[in-house]
Amino acid sequence: MLTIAICDDDKSQTNYLKNMLREWNNQIIITEYNSAEQFLFSYPDKHCDLLLLDIEMGNMNGMELARNLRAKGDMLPIIFITGYSEFMQDGYDVEALHYLLKPVDKNKLFAVLDRYADRHKAYRRVILPVGDESVCVNSDDIVYLEAFGKKTQVTLWDGKEVICTCGLSTTAEKLGKDFVPCHRSYIVNIGYISSISKTEVTMDSGKKIPVSRRLYDSVNRAFIAYYKENRE
Repeated sequence: MLTIAICDDDKSQTNYLKNMLREWNNQIIITEYNSAEQFLFSYPDKHCDLLLLDIEMGNMNGMELARNLRAKGDMLPIIFITGYSEFMQDGYDVEALHYLLKPVDKNKLFAVLDRYADRHKAYRRVILPVGDESVCVNSDDIVYLEAFGKKTQVTLWDGKEVICTCGLSTTAEKLGKDFVPCHRSYIVNIGYISSISKTEVTMDSGKKIPVSRRLYDSVNRAFIAYYKENRE
């Protein structure tokens, strides 16, 4: 079940979007925020799969909120809602899922939501062995994996680390196609790479991870293909 947040300081706009979301799927959970500050105060403790975000708001506008999230390495999917097309380039800069002009056209919103839902279905929650326990993790929250002997350190988007009591290859088998080996000790989630060179990849968080000469071509191809697919 999806949880979709609406962040807008205009109550009538929030109700307008909420009614369309209910028409699209009456099983989703909808949360409402009347300011960027209110959203940041609640998130990530209060779960959110997708954010419909107004740009023109009070002290902190929607674009500042998006930049705040991206600076932390948080790739929460965002659909910007605004009355001004000049903000569109800024939306690309923070890797927004889409950009819709007010008044929002229902068919356009539904098309974006349908594409998002299809991609969301591909996200898999994986069970990782951690000591004597099992931990459930959304594979899309994993930034990279690092081998430590017979164990694997799994680093999540929020900086948390999970030490799995199984090897790197065994852990990687549980994950999807967006995870690629870049070094014998590392596997990275392509979605969190900001740049790649012959010797290292730089993650959105600024973390640099080595790339072996043997694996550079495959990582680079995967990186280009991923962003071409998602930009389209």
